Amino acid sequence: MATISSAGIGSGLDVQSIVSKLIALEKQPLTQLQSRGSTLSTKISSWGTVKSQLSSLQDAARALTTSSNWSSRSFTSSNTSAITGSVTSSAAAGAYSVNVTALAQQQVARTATGITAGNGIGQDGTLEITLGSWSGSTFAAAGSAVTLSVSSTDTLSTIAQNINNLGAGVTATVVTSGGQDNLILRSDETGASQGFQIRALDGTNTPITSGTGLGALAYAYDSGSASFYGMTQTQAAQNAAATIEGIAVTSSTNTISDAVSGLTLELKDETASPVTVTVGKDLDAVKSKIQSFVDAYNTLVSTLVDYTKYDQGTDKAGPLQGDSTAVGILNTLKRMVGSTGPAGTSFSRMSDVGLELQQSGKLTVNSTKLAKAMESLTDLETFFSATSSETTTTGLARRFYDYAFGAMATQGVLSERTGALQKAVDRNNDAIDRLNDRITQSEARLYKTYSALDTKMASLNALSSYVSQQIATWNKAS
Repeated sequence: MATISSAGIGSGLDVQSIVSKLIALEKQPLTQLQSRGSTLSTKISSWGTVKSQLSSLQDAARALTTSSNWSSRSFTSSNTSAITGSVTSSAAAGAYSVNVTALAQQQVARTATGITAGNGIGQDGTLEITLGSWSGSTFAAAGSAVTLSVSSTDTLSTIAQNINNLGAGVTATVVTSGGQDNLILRSDETGASQGFQIRALDGTNTPITSGTGLGALAYAYDSGSASFYGMTQTQAAQNAAATIEGIAVTSSTNTISDAVSGLTLELKDETASPVTVTVGKDLDAVKSKIQSFVDAYNTLVSTLVDYTKYDQGTDKAGPLQGDSTAVGILNTLKRMVGSTGPAGTSFSRMSDVGLELQQSGKLTVNSTKLAKAMESLTDLETFFSATSSETTTTGLARRFYDYAFGAMATQGVLSERTGALQKAVDRNNDAIDRLNDRITQSEARLYKTYSALDTKMASLNALSSYVSQQIATWNKAS
């Protein structure tokens, strides 16, 4: 008897090889189940892509049913160096003549003379900073004063840093030139009401009007000498001033947003001649939203065509080939594109407004037709967005929105289809688990059976050898 490698005890029976081959046969259905699971997962992933693209189509359709998108306005200025701006849909279309006579600005003051860089101010006391408005030499406070204690050894840099930490509505900066430190104060906001007054007080709270020592950092008016003292004002706080169609308007900033409803003007420079600001219909915005709808539709249709086709050249089917739900959605979208729009407009079908259906199922935009259709913007809006209890009298974009909304709803075709596929995946996984359990049990049983056979055969081999020896002995004796 030929000798073979054995997993047993030398009987010649290859138990491991026998069991492995038998288990391989039992695993063949497992391979099929795993392949089916992979196919189901691919289908679910494909439906996820379809759902995402249908959601994008829904968003694009919603944009065409939103009335504010149809009343978008454009803003143009004949002199963008002087005036720019923006506009909302509430602005009335038209042209406005605008003149800018003054720009809003902050109050700025600086020390009249510098002090040696790094030296202290030379006098103890208090600075009292108050925001408000100047009318000639008269200051009208807009609130309470903010105070800062100053030591004689404080440098201008230290004082500037302490002022900035106060939050008093002014910002301090030190400029050093020729070995001299100079303090510059600037109000944080523009506008006539954002001016400031600074009083310097000595240790007895007496105003320092000499303009020296701590008084050099003051900016106030002394009625006794009938003059300002301390710092020198280099720029007065003022409002922006302009005229719109000859009507005077002002603003504390260089933005005017409350003069004409929906119109915001950004003033950049004073003007020597009127600037024409034009508010028009923003046709480019409408065209962009129509193009977005076409792009979203084409993307979805292209995906559905690829997923449901069978390529004879490669002998390969799309992941949703033969899926009646996918085919049904594709056919529905094509029917909707070719359907008649609501009555009461100068347009009947999408092709009338420049959206032409191609043999591939996609849409192309005929720019000439669309431009012509946009001359009747009210009709075009109705064609896309009309609301009605009857589908046939509903705007075409609204039909797409409603269809997508229903398809993706809890009980919609997409949810039902993906739900059914997920249940199939669960059932397939359960079948794989059961088969794996059966294979494990079968493998253990086979090893037990063939191990027992191996032992029995080893015993029989030993007995055979003994009998052969005895026969040989008998033959020699005779």
